[in-house]
Amino acid sequence: MADAGRPASLVAILSACSAFALGMGLTLPLLSLILERRGFAGSVNGFNLATSGLAALCVTPQVPRLMRTFGTAAFMSGSLVLSAIALVALFEVQSLWAWFPLRFAVSIGLNGLFVCSEFWINQIATEQNRGRYISLYGACISGGFGVGPAILSWLGTYGLAPFAMGSTMLLFALVPVLIARKAAPQLDETPGPSPLTVLRLAPAILPAAFVFGAIDAGMWGLFPVYAVRSGYTETHAALAITAMSVGSFVFQYPLGILADRMNRRTLLVICASTGVAGAILAPFAIATPLATYLLLFVWGGIIMGIYTVGLTLLGERFKGAELASANATYVMLYAVGLLCGPLVEGVALDAWNPHGLMAALAVITAFYVLFLMVRHDSSGAART
Repeated sequence: MADAGRPASLVAILSACSAFALGMGLTLPLLSLILERRGFAGSVNGFNLATSGLAALCVTPQVPRLMRTFGTAAFMSGSLVLSAIALVALFEVQSLWAWFPLRFAVSIGLNGLFVCSEFWINQIATEQNRGRYISLYGACISGGFGVGPAILSWLGTYGLAPFAMGSTMLLFALVPVLIARKAAPQLDETPGPSPLTVLRLAPAILPAAFVFGAIDAGMWGLFPVYAVRSGYTETHAALAITAMSVGSFVFQYPLGILADRMNRRTLLVICASTGVAGAILAPFAIATPLATYLLLFVWGGIIMGIYTVGLTLLGERFKGAELASANATYVMLYAVGLLCGPLVEGVALDAWNPHGLMAALAVITAFYVLFLMVRHDSSGAART
């Protein structure tokens, strides 16, 4: 990419990924808390959360083709508009069953932003700055996730206000995307490898997205329910998510620097191990709000490295059309995790009320740590 187009591209990418995260950070706790307030079981909440993963799973394989057909910037713009409209429609239509297709529509738009922005950021990054560029991407995602719960703590979870605010902020992200539309990368007509081929080429990198998707919904979507059932008010439950997102924002750039200076596979193991430790410590900290917020600050700050360090490794491994397909596969596996994780975690939340959620999160991340360790060669070199 020409240097002249790089700043505009970076602003557009960071705006788009912030919009994605804001949409997720708002809808995950907002809808979960509303359903909990209406008296629905944790399993119903989990099924509704899983709609996000199902939408991403359905649309992700089509994103590279849609990017080739409409152009990256145009597709991103359409995704922003779709998410904004569907978010307001969630308030207007109160039926639980109507929320499933509407949440599906919101997630289709947000997922389009997710895939496009990841592809774009990896395209403009170099091997010397890839970790730091991805860390900026991760920091903006964290910031967006933090803004969502902050909106709830300010406006509350009742009425149109939180839905309208989220929709408006999504539409604001249109401006930098349209400004940078001429600098957006274009895909040629050569299709990339299939998801199965990508998975065979990078069998240790790709599962990072699945694992993060599985724990992401549990931490952002079901932790507010876990907190409420542990005696927190809805406002304090939302602030717990804000503590997690602030930690993610603070830790991302240091993690990016480490990703450019140390073995990225080792860093991935460290981030995944934090997921196990945080889930084990949470039941002991939950009785003390300050301890819970501090734990979530560190836990949330490092756990996101599973996704961003994995994304850095992906950009290191794939280029061009292969990278677009790899990014789509990466997000698709995130979607599978987002689909499967809440189903297991919602049931666990009810089965061992409320600490089953933490047990499920610990088991998921522990299995990935073991998998990464097993995937090392006997010489100690990591196989991706």
